[in-house]
Amino acid sequence: MTSLAGLVDRFTASMRSSGPYRAPDEAEQARADELAAAICSGGPLPSIAAALGFLTTRVDGRDAWVSDPRSDRSWGLVVLPPSTPTLVVEVPHPASDLRTEQIGVGIVERLDGALYLQAGAHRHAGAPAGARRRADCPADVAHRPDSVFARLVAGLVARGGLPQVQLHGFADRPGLDAVVSSGAAPGSALLEATVAGLAAGGERVRRGGDVGCEDLSGTRNVQGRLAARHGTVFVHLELSRSVRRSARRRELVAEAVAGAVRSAT
Repeated sequence: MTSLAGLVDRFTASMRSSGPYRAPDEAEQARADELAAAICSGGPLPSIAAALGFLTTRVDGRDAWVSDPRSDRSWGLVVLPPSTPTLVVEVPHPASDLRTEQIGVGIVERLDGALYLQAGAHRHAGAPAGARRRADCPADVAHRPDSVFARLVAGLVARGGLPQVQLHGFADRPGLDAVVSSGAAPGSALLEATVAGLAAGGERVRRGGDVGCEDLSGTRNVQGRLAARHGTVFVHLELSRSVRRSARRRELVAEAVAGAVRSAT
């Protein structure tokens, strides 16, 4: 029997920057909206997920929907909590932002109400030749509102008001381990508790907007702008490569974030 960590590791290992991907059409986007509504209301989840190409499996007491990374409908991996969702843990750039998915799994394993949402393709999959802007890459779900990932988050935030924690990575910079920001959204108790928890664990933490961290602040992030519109909580967490390469530090980050969620709620 597989574990959640094992499922996520295998799924992520199958991703390639040259892999297939297409954005969902209008009908498929509407299906994603229905799926988000069903998550919030307890509706007919498996049939709607199947219509979007997701296969349903069971892992560590949770239902999981897995897309086929060999298909151009490689739209994501969704793991539902065993109880009503109270938080969305988001991994928009798996394979590209090394091991962010492992930190996401660590957070979810510590919180019964956490819903895990991972992009289904490498951020550069399906991009046209010569694409330069993030918005020109159809699989870069943090910058494309038409993705299934973005539509699911939009429904969960609009209908359920769920807070979001979104994980990213950056190349090592001197004197810096993590940048915590709210993107375009306002600050929150969860953000403050995350900063405090990471610092208490020994990480060198800066805030979004600090000098030298402007490009790591997530202000153009689709999910952060969504939170700003709805007045909900959004925590954009950037972690250095050194943090993400260390199993011990990944565990410390997961525990710090999970502890911040507990204290803020």
